[in-house]
Amino acid sequence: MSYKSPASYVSNFTDERLTILAKALLQQCFETDDDLQSDFDSGYSVGCTRFDRQKNRLKNMALEYDWLNITDGSNRLVMNIDGAPFRFTRDDYLAPKKLTSTAVSDSEAIQLEKFAQSQQLGFDWGDEKNDNDCNITKWRFFVDVTESVEDSTRDYEIFFVGFDELDTPRCVWSLSEHASSGIAGTGDNKPEKVPTKPAKTTLPSAAESRKLSDE
Repeated sequence: MSYKSPASYVSNFTDERLTILAKALLQQCFETDDDLQSDFDSGYSVGCTRFDRQKNRLKNMALEYDWLNITDGSNRLVMNIDGAPFRFTRDDYLAPKKLTSTAVSDSEAIQLEKFAQSQQLGFDWGDEKNDNDCNITKWRFFVDVTESVEDSTRDYEIFFVGFDELDTPRCVWSLSEHASSGIAGTGDNKPEKVPTKPAKTTLPSAAESRKLSDE
């Protein structure tokens, strides 16, 4: 596994930008847990709510940051940072349980090709390949959930992972290693935002009939 940063492979994936997105995903984890305290809530209801809130939070962030764009706004949400695509999923990146966690959708494949052509890299997202290097073909935010058997509490970690063509993780970035605290308080200094404007899309959204839920 590479110890290089994602920006070493794709310059668009800076630590600052990844931290902003990862903190937003983490915040929705804790807010969902705080809100869904009913005796009638289950892991399923919490999981679905958490996924939907995370999806909609990321989509709304495209209104806030000029480097963030929507490629596919469906439940298969594909976004991109200045053209470089990524997705998010709730899973274990070392042993994904869902096929959708690493599968490339049609809209993502088009965005991958479009970005590769713009960078004149083909599908080699990194340095020239040698014995110690690898090709990374896709990137995912992973929401890793740890549940306590004793008191039913949950803990979370957010990873940003680059996979090769065989779905092997080759570059792993974690929020805990790049943020002193999981969630920025309301009084903290926040990165400069751009004026609100219509959400930016780089490709038409896929047909709603093909929606796939990550939960």
